[in-house]
Amino acid sequence: MRTGVFGFGAPYGVFASIGLVPVDVTLHRTQSPTAADRYIEPFMDPFAASVLRGMVAGEFDDLDAIIFLRESPGAMIACQYAFELARRGVMPAHAPTPIMLNILPADHAAADRFNRAELARLTETLGRFGWVAEPEAEGHAGAFDFLVQAQSAGEVSGENAFDTRAGVAAGWTAKAAPYVAQGPRFALLGAPLGNGVLHAALDALGTLAIDQQALDQAHAARGTGLADALRAQAVNSFAARQPKPLYLPAVAELLSEHRIDRVFWQVDAHDDLWGWLMPQVRALCADLGVGFTDLGFLPRWPEPRDIVIGERV
Repeated sequence: MRTGVFGFGAPYGVFASIGLVPVDVTLHRTQSPTAADRYIEPFMDPFAASVLRGMVAGEFDDLDAIIFLRESPGAMIACQYAFELARRGVMPAHAPTPIMLNILPADHAAADRFNRAELARLTETLGRFGWVAEPEAEGHAGAFDFLVQAQSAGEVSGENAFDTRAGVAAGWTAKAAPYVAQGPRFALLGAPLGNGVLHAALDALGTLAIDQQALDQAHAARGTGLADALRAQAVNSFAARQPKPLYLPAVAELLSEHRIDRVFWQVDAHDDLWGWLMPQVRALCADLGVGFTDLGFLPRWPEPRDIVIGERV
């Protein structure tokens, strides 16, 4: 049985602790028209819209189920729409079954009981489809942490690090290429992206030392054993729904740790999560003497023509 996962900050340490190694479908882009298009509003989260189109188009027919991470932007809506499209007869019968998973990023007894109950429900549901736990399952924390360190050291380009992480998460064979970065050191913050086009543009201007999407992915993947992996979710300051009092100090720490000269900020045109934090991040950068460039709204799968930096640096 093959299982997919949709949502940013996939808790691979948690999954490995229960013997599950899902393939990440979050960045999969479906562009061709589908029967689902008439039901998908233009303001829907772009990643949610794409996974729904992919399910209807048969692009995930090699999967038996897709786990939707409730805490990730757009995931709950995508899961609900998947069930509704099935009810309306739009979703093919052989499409993967949608499963909602809600893992709370909190470290207290009530959250621990809730998370363990959610995982028990998940394993029971997967078991009904014939899933058997892998006794030696491993997450991707080692690969993700290595890429964060190598990118900060200038040994891997931002674009290549992005592509390598995406490949590892999707179950492909991926290996970072040697690289020597030069120039001012940048951090890319804001909403997650679907490709490395912006990363490549920033690589050309200096050293893209770190990006928030990579940190979320690395932090969420950590943990050996269930208890440790659940604690890793609670301390992931870059998770989508962590409160501002956790996020802003973490940004201040990364700016110092990675010796950042300038922050580049961007969000999706319909973002309702990260954009609220931009004024505080800009003020933080000003206090620390770090440059700040707001790239505004960008498509989630940008093309080179969408990247206009020019004199904003």
